[in-house]
Amino acid sequence: MANIIRTPKSGNHWTGIELKAYNISIQNLPAKNFFNQDLPDSLHMTFKYLDLATRVNSAIDDFAKGLLRMLGFEERNHVLRSRYPIPLTICGDSSRTAQSDICLIHHHQSTILLLIKEDKTLLGPTDPEPQVIAEAIATFQMNNRNRTRRGLQTKKIMSIPCIMIVGTRPIFYVVPVTEQLSEAVEQGQYPEHKTQVLRYVVGAGTRLTEGMEQPDLNEEALKHYVLFRSFAKRLWSELLSE
Repeated sequence: MANIIRTPKSGNHWTGIELKAYNISIQNLPAKNFFNQDLPDSLHMTFKYLDLATRVNSAIDDFAKGLLRMLGFEERNHVLRSRYPIPLTICGDSSRTAQSDICLIHHHQSTILLLIKEDKTLLGPTDPEPQVIAEAIATFQMNNRNRTRRGLQTKKIMSIPCIMIVGTRPIFYVVPVTEQLSEAVEQGQYPEHKTQVLRYVVGAGTRLTEGMEQPDLNEEALKHYVLFRSFAKRLWSELLSE
């Protein structure tokens, strides 16, 4: 809403108020509409960290990073980084950051390709979704700054793929960050156009406390991770294009 007071908050302090302040909403989609293709065939795997992640909250990042590596997200030039601070300019303040739990970076181009956020609501009264979106906006700003340093034209829009992990259950997002949205955040202004974030929840209709330790949900989640990797690679080609 245009009359909401905007303050220079770091990404990890964003709440639903910031989404309203910058005209951002989230839309749930069924799998076929979100990924725009059918699920892969049956897939069976075991995970070194899965049992530990279901019992120890601090092990979720280890589980997520190991899983992404096993599923081929980390390629020759793609590196997974933990606790990576992304600079965020907001309300004229360039000293803020958006702290990612895990991100996938193209090493040579210093381009952030994927954001992974752990749901820490069990550790305190925080809402991770606005923080995911804040990280995506910070990613847009940082990727464009790196393009400028390399003598490339900046992008007017970047569709940033993101994963939020609730327990061991993945929720997939695509955050379309535009130049207008980024400038509105930088200046602390209400953007004219609404930003529609797309979301797909694996195992929708089941309790969020149930994760990949459940056999049925395990296989479903694996299929969607594989599908999301294929889907995200198409978005990465746009992020990396000159």
